[in-house]
Amino acid sequence: MSNPRLLAWMFQFLRPVKWMVVLICLYLAVAVGAEVLVTRQSGAAINYLQSLYERGFKSTTQHFWPWVTGNGPRARELRLIIGKLAVCIGALFLLRYLRVVSEAKMSMQNVYYIREAVYDKLQRVGFGFHDAVSSGQLINRSLGDLNNVRVFVQTAVLSSLEILLVIAGYITLILTRSPWVALLALAPIPIWTVYILWFSRRVQPVAKSVMEAEDKNVSILTENIAGVHVVKAFATEQQEIRKYNDNCDLFLERVRKRIRLFANFTPFMRLIAIGSILTLFLVAGIFMIKGRLSAGDFLILGGAMNAILGRLQGVATINEQYQNAIVSARRLYEVLMAPATVPESPSARPLPPGPGSVRFEHVAFGYDRSKPVVHGVDFEVKGGSIVAIVGPTGAGKSTLMNLVARFYDPSEGRVLIDGMDVRDATLNSLRTQISFVFQETYLFSDTVSGNIAYGRPHITGGEIEAAARLAQGHEFIEELPQKYETLLGERGASLSGGQRQRLAIARAILTNPRILILDDATASVDSETEDLIRKAMRFVMQGRTTFVIAHRISTVKQADLVLVVESGRITQMGTHAKLMAEEGHYRDIAAVQLYGDEPHEGDRPSHMDRVRDRSQVAVAAAAAGRGTEDPGPGEQM
Repeated sequence: MSNPRLLAWMFQFLRPVKWMVVLICLYLAVAVGAEVLVTRQSGAAINYLQSLYERGFKSTTQHFWPWVTGNGPRARELRLIIGKLAVCIGALFLLRYLRVVSEAKMSMQNVYYIREAVYDKLQRVGFGFHDAVSSGQLINRSLGDLNNVRVFVQTAVLSSLEILLVIAGYITLILTRSPWVALLALAPIPIWTVYILWFSRRVQPVAKSVMEAEDKNVSILTENIAGVHVVKAFATEQQEIRKYNDNCDLFLERVRKRIRLFANFTPFMRLIAIGSILTLFLVAGIFMIKGRLSAGDFLILGGAMNAILGRLQGVATINEQYQNAIVSARRLYEVLMAPATVPESPSARPLPPGPGSVRFEHVAFGYDRSKPVVHGVDFEVKGGSIVAIVGPTGAGKSTLMNLVARFYDPSEGRVLIDGMDVRDATLNSLRTQISFVFQETYLFSDTVSGNIAYGRPHITGGEIEAAARLAQGHEFIEELPQKYETLLGERGASLSGGQRQRLAIARAILTNPRILILDDATASVDSETEDLIRKAMRFVMQGRTTFVIAHRISTVKQADLVLVVESGRITQMGTHAKLMAEEGHYRDIAAVQLYGDEPHEGDRPSHMDRVRDRSQVAVAAAAAGRGTEDPGPGEQM
């Protein structure tokens, strides 16, 4: 997108507060008018005093203030001029106050609307977007880039309007005094414009490089905070500190480069301003000597040029904000205008009622279209069935389940639930009928009951407890300080892995889904707890379609259908008994799990076996009774 189009896109952020912008612009316009009138009235007062002096006022009286308070016509006229000046000054202060208050209110409302739009978009974009953009970049764009755009949009509208009004108002005022001086006052504007355009082309790439380095800093921070346990476990603190310091050095170098550019920019702008005002005062002095400018006109010229050049020097600030905003806007545009990775069709309709049957028809998918992860998958599952999916790590098991919930769309084929293509269903109706228990459990900084009821926030306490009991979590919850109202730390850090997993299972149970997907859900619990959960889950699985991704054969045995996935393809399909009767991956992993730990002939007996052998225990006790003497050859164990 070109810079002008991007600029127009940025100003769309003012739409929610457009009436406040109009009101502030009105305050601003009247305030500038009042400011120009103050300068004009000040000059008029000086001119009137000069005329009094020239008319012999000095010989009339030596006391100015007593004369001003008198009843003479000249004193009354002077009081009228001073009164007008006081009214203008009072109006100017009032309008500036109203503008500042209204601008602060508009700023708060504007940042609220922009942040709401960004957060809403981040919630709605698909997994594909989050896979491509790191969390550090998203955080920085949602805060730093958003603020750069907001500040510039407000400054560009209000400050630019103020500059235009001030220039127009004061140039008009100067024109009434001397057209030549007014034209000379406009001379620096074209020079500034050309220099600013040249400077903009140089500074934008530098501003972009600074923001990219800042993105990296935020990414390193977020990764290290989230992975602090790994850093501590491997004692890599110094390594992480060096990595962060190296990136900080790069960030500092890029910031210094930007500072050097602006260090040259600002003095040049001020040089033009100083040169212009000195030239103007020189010309004005010549005109005063020749009698073409009065003392009041000189005061007006000084006030006007001070106001004009003071505002014009603010162009440097606006330009710096513009360079940052144009880069930030491009990055923010990528977020807000990101196409949906799983777009919802305008004709999408709710998922029809049904038992939860699932069918894959010639499905292929790859996160990168040139590298498919799933190839030609075909299978059908009846509603209410329990389906186990097994296979080596990275075979595509979780990917298949992600396609069921339409986290991604297949590149070929289609996925149907109760006869309906998932792409024809509304996302809300689809995903409220599917519940996941992921291998990596995520809990929110909320109460235990809040985490369990996350999918159904208005549920009652009795149902929450029932779900916790089914997930074998009620006992440990009752031992927490506030029981179900105990506030958990970030990501549930105060709980063990197994406890977090049981809360995740309870959360999935409570939503009462049509399809339940357990992605290695019992990997973090011990065998005893797994057995209890499995027994309790029989009641939950009854009448609903359940997919169980598992590596333990004990979990798979009771499934109605077992799918073996290898290299993105289904290589075996059937019940546990059927697959055990045929050659293949399933029987291989079952043999390892069921028989792999049995001792082979010639293996040394275990410690527990030796303890159970009374003769060996007696020999060891006798050796211990002899102290440091070595046991005899027959006593060796």
